[in-house]
Amino acid sequence: MTDTLIRAEGLGLRAGGRTVYSDVDLDVPAGGTLVVRGRAGSGKTSLLLTLAGRMRPSAGTLTVLGQTLPQRAAAVRRRVALAEVRGVNELDDALTVEQHVAERLVLHQPWHRPWAGGRQVAEQLERVEQFLALTAEAGADVPALRPKEFVSDVDPLERMVLGVVLALIGKPDVLVVDDVDSLRRSEDRRRAWESLAALQETTPLTVVASCSDASDVRWHPGDHRILLDLPEL
Repeated sequence: MTDTLIRAEGLGLRAGGRTVYSDVDLDVPAGGTLVVRGRAGSGKTSLLLTLAGRMRPSAGTLTVLGQTLPQRAAAVRRRVALAEVRGVNELDDALTVEQHVAERLVLHQPWHRPWAGGRQVAEQLERVEQFLALTAEAGADVPALRPKEFVSDVDPLERMVLGVVLALIGKPDVLVVDDVDSLRRSEDRRRAWESLAALQETTPLTVVASCSDASDVRWHPGDHRILLDLPEL
């Protein structure tokens, strides 16, 4: 696992007459984890969206999955998936878990098949259960998703799990998880970080995630986790 999947040099973004982030240098290996840490307003979400090909940088160079950005942003977007990012792809509180899964399945099907059958949804949810069982064995023990439950009724950790599950339906190479600190309980944050690590042990996946406090991240010698601190500008 030595190939560089994300490389940035002097990356920066200005918007609305102010600097959002600047001078970001990165080398993230395939299968690694980038943890972007910074306070609110430090540009964490904007940087994550830039790496995902969804925001155009105003300075520096950026290559993701061998594609130069912003020129090849569309190609990057097809291979980098966002878990729920508030203000970008928020889950609909009025839909159930299985309705969200059905909608996402449709997005990855040919245009002439604009629906997902009950069997497809059930198979997807069964795969989710199998994965959650693996995370439990790894000590993450995140809660199971209840297919008929409305998103408005799920707890914050379940909501984050659903966002990740939906992102993974397209089998991306890179998963982006913004603001793990939206989970208020330290135990939930710990389980979220550990479930992401368990996911990478079973799936070829690079993770880019953000937080304001990285104390709940599990660090091990020799792992491929990179911590990037963003100053508040």
